[in-house]
Formats: sequence, structure tokens, C-alpha cells
Amino acid sequence: MITKDAVTTLPRTPVGKSSSAILAARKQDFDSLTGERWDVLVVGGGITGCGILLDAVSRGLRAALIECDDIAVGTSSRSSGLIHGGLRYLEQFQIGLVREALRERAQLLKLAPHLVRLEPFLFPVYGGPWARPFFGTGLTMYDLLGASADGGFHRHLSVEDSLAAVPGLRRKGLRGAFLYHDGQEDDARFTISVLRTARAQGALAVTRVRALRGIEEGGRIVGCSVRDEISGSELDIRAASTIDATGVWTGRADGPFPSGNDRLTKPSRGTHLVIRRDRIPSQYGLTLRIPHRVCFLVPWPDRWVIGTTDHEDHGSPDRPTPTLAEVDEILENVNGTLDVGLTRSDVVAAFAGIRPLATDPGGSPGSTVKASREHRIRTEPNGLVRISGGKFTTYRLMAAQTVDAAIGRVAAKARPSRTTEIPIAGAASMAELSALAAAIARESGLDPGRAERIVARFGTQASEVIGLGRELDLLRPLGPTIAQLEAEVAWSVRKESALSVDDFLSRRTRLSQELPDRGAIVAPRVAELMGAELGWSATERDQAVRDFLASAHREYDVPPEA
Repeated sequence: MITKDAVTTLPRTPVGKSSSAILAARKQDFDSLTGERWDVLVVGGGITGCGILLDAVSRGLRAALIECDDIAVGTSSRSSGLIHGGLRYLEQFQIGLVREALRERAQLLKLAPHLVRLEPFLFPVYGGPWARPFFGTGLTMYDLLGASADGGFHRHLSVEDSLAAVPGLRRKGLRGAFLYHDGQEDDARFTISVLRTARAQGALAVTRVRALRGIEEGGRIVGCSVRDEISGSELDIRAASTIDATGVWTGRADGPFPSGNDRLTKPSRGTHLVIRRDRIPSQYGLTLRIPHRVCFLVPWPDRWVIGTTDHEDHGSPDRPTPTLAEVDEILENVNGTLDVGLTRSDVVAAFAGIRPLATDPGGSPGSTVKASREHRIRTEPNGLVRISGGKFTTYRLMAAQTVDAAIGRVAAKARPSRTTEIPIAGAASMAELSALAAAIARESGLDPGRAERIVARFGTQASEVIGLGRELDLLRPLGPTIAQLEAEVAWSVRKESALSVDDFLSRRTRLSQELPDRGAIVAPRVAELMGAELGWSATERDQAVRDFLASAHREYDVPPEA
């Protein structure tokens, strides 16, 4: 049975004329978008937009969201994957931001324990006699601002203990290291889970719907004109409040809501590298001090994600790609602290995202490294509400404040935010999740490691994924060395808004970044499974694979020499 929670997006490659219950469900949702009047219309399907949708619907508001591409396709799937306070912001005296982020970190550990977990990070200390007390003072402040509440207090490791934990550390100048904890997540999966939570509360979200322009009547914005990227039809959506959550598109002349101020955001480019885990032996994640900022080595299953760069960007925000100079910059940062000799050939993948750093209207240019990570909420004279800046970690707070601005002080007091009370889809205690993984392994015959990883991706809903796999005979892994099951493809189509090979391999999973061939080895099978759900012909399946591989190589390969 296809429900309202069924997939509402389509692949970048247009589907053919084949009938599909899922496409019929999407049409029904689209008709609802344009045939009803909404209390809140959110434009933008990143973590901020999805968080706003959940906040609005949890207050009893009729809330809808539109996204021109896939959920989390932009910045929200291209971060370092950290839920953290931002240790380096203490050097910039952004104490309020750090305190706020650590408070939200603690909240997300409670609301989504299956998606956010604490990870130990080692901070090697180099320099003169002042280095250890200087950085130790910073970490003590970090603890006192809230990090110790769930991660415990940091501790100091001697030089020998530091080298035992991370053999590749350069000994010269090493003064030991600090061990502390911060949160880690899969940003795209978290965003999708927030959206699914909003849908379970009664919200509507339809992707591949492009906002064209705001509709104004009597000097007030009353909705948005949109184009269905599937049918090409243009229609109007009416709403009491319209929220611009388009991130790096905010205020751009080529975006849906242009602004007279051309510097509402300061786009900051962040590139990350994906490296095999065995290439850098370490018991912990790493926080490396580099000039003016830090470089993180964040553990993924079987991989390291290393970054990030921080440079002002002037290109199109649409699916940015890394530069060779940025790749070399990160390799130099790592090799400067670790005696591992990383080269371009060690890079499994590289990806770039653009942070929409907030500025004051008419703000002056300057270093993006020192630009504030605080958010800005602006209400235009016509009533359009814009949200820009902020951190992934503080999305929930940003969403609550944005909805407050959209509905007004009186209504916000009568309908306060409730998202501190709403667990993210699949949430359960760690004890329950461990028991579920053991039960899945025992009852399905899956390897215990695979069972644990499927629970880490879906939480309590892992049992539903397994049930679908039994029903469709899809409990086989997608490949011998791949943790994901074939059932996850069908699940992603039916439940997680995936309707293209790219949606599944780049965001519902990270196989396009984790596999050196960009997922070519599994893409035909993924297209076959998706095609079975969507009624794709053999020709459409082949085209879907070709389009995916072309996009994946462009977005995630190390760029060639000019």
C-alpha cells in the first residue's frame, strides 16, 4: 500500500510513461500542494527546511515543503558529519554560539541516539611550553560550556600514549594530546529522517518542485509560483507564511526570492576527502590544528572523511565540485602532522559543499574562516521570512525561531515549539537498538556486523526494512563487501523519497563516495531494483545508470590536472 509517506521525488533523468503507484501518489501530493491553502510553506529541502517543517507541523500548523531537487542534495549532505559545539570558535570568542551548539548536541543525542553518537577525538598538541596549557584551557572551557554533560571531561595523554594511539603522529615538537568527545552523524540520513518525522506528524513534502517567484497581493507575500519538474506545469501554492530556507540560494538573483542586498550570505566553500581507514592507523578520530583553524579526520565505517577547506566561493551553488588545489591543501594539512605520506592516489573520493554563512545586509567582504557561524532570521516588508547561516548542529533551534518569526509573537506564544519532545523516526535507547541488532542477526541470518549497521542507519525501523526484504526476497547484500542490502533500495523508494540512482547511492547511502568506481559495480542492480518499483523500462534503467555515473564522477572524483 502506498501511503502519504511514499516517495515524492523523481530522478534527475525523467521517467518514462510507465504507470507507477508511487508516481500516482506523488501527483496526489502535488495536487494537494496547489489545491489547498497552507499555514506555512517552506522552500528548501536541506536540514534547515526539514527542521522548520517538523517544527511547524508539531505546533498543529498545516505545513508543506517543496524542494527543486532531492532532499539534502546540497550543503546538508556535504558537511563533516559532526554534531559539535565548534571548539575552534572559542578562539574567536563566540562563546554563546558554542554554548548553544553544545546544548543542542545534548538534545540530539536524546532525540536521535540511532543517528547521532559520541565519538572520541584526539587533539595532538605541538609547539612551545605554552601550547599545552593554552589548548587545555580551551578544552576546559568547552567542557564547562556543556561538552562534559554527555561526553565527560577531556583528559591529557602523554607523548608516548599519543603515539601508541596514533602511530603516525610526528614526534618532533609533540607535547602529548588531549582526548575529548564530540557528536558524529550521517548528515544526509539525519535530514531525511527529520523529514520522515515531519511527515509522520502530518506534514506534506514534495520534491522536484521548483519555486519560481513569490506571489504578492497588496504588498504581502501570499505564496509561491512553482514549476513541477516532472510534468513542466506551472501552478501557484498559497500560504499564510512563506519561508525561504534555500541556503546558499538565499537572495540570489537567480534564486526564487531575489533580494536588493546581494550579500545576504557569504558563501564558504568546504571540501572533504575520503580515505581508506587502514591508510591512517588511529584508535580515535583526529582534530589537527592548522593555521587559523582545524582539520578533522572523522571516522566513517571503513573510511576517513578529512577536511575541511574554508574559502569564499563565487560559483554556482548547484552541485559544486572540489578543486585540485583544495585536495592538495587537505593532503598537506594531514601530512604536516602525520607521517603517512598521503598522495592524490590515496583519495577514494572528494566532495565539496558551500556553507551559506550569514551576513548583515550590505555586509562587507572578508575571511570566511572568521565569519560567524550564527544564523540570521529576516522578515522582509512583504512578509517573506528568510533564514540563513547557522550550523547543522543548531538546526532545531533555528527552525523554532524561524517558525516563531513566521507566525508572529502572539501565535508563537499560543503554539510554542514542541520539537524537544519529538524523537526522530527510528529512535530508541542504545540498549534497545543493540537488542534489535542481535535479534535481526539471529532471525534473518545476517552477519552480526551487517545487522548492527542496518540498525545504525534505520534505528527501530530496521525491522521493517528486514520485513520488506523478506517479502520481496531482497535480503541479499548489494555486493560481497557492501553493508547495504538490496531491500534498502526498495525501502528508499517507498519510504525515503529516493527516485533516482543518485538519490540512493549518494545520499540514502554513501556508496558513490565510498567506492573508488563511484558505485559503478552496484549501479545496474540499484537501477533494476528501483525500476521494479517505478516501472522503468530497460532503456530507462540503462539511462539512469549512465546519468548517475556521469554526475558522480564529476562531483566526487579528484579533478584532473588543468
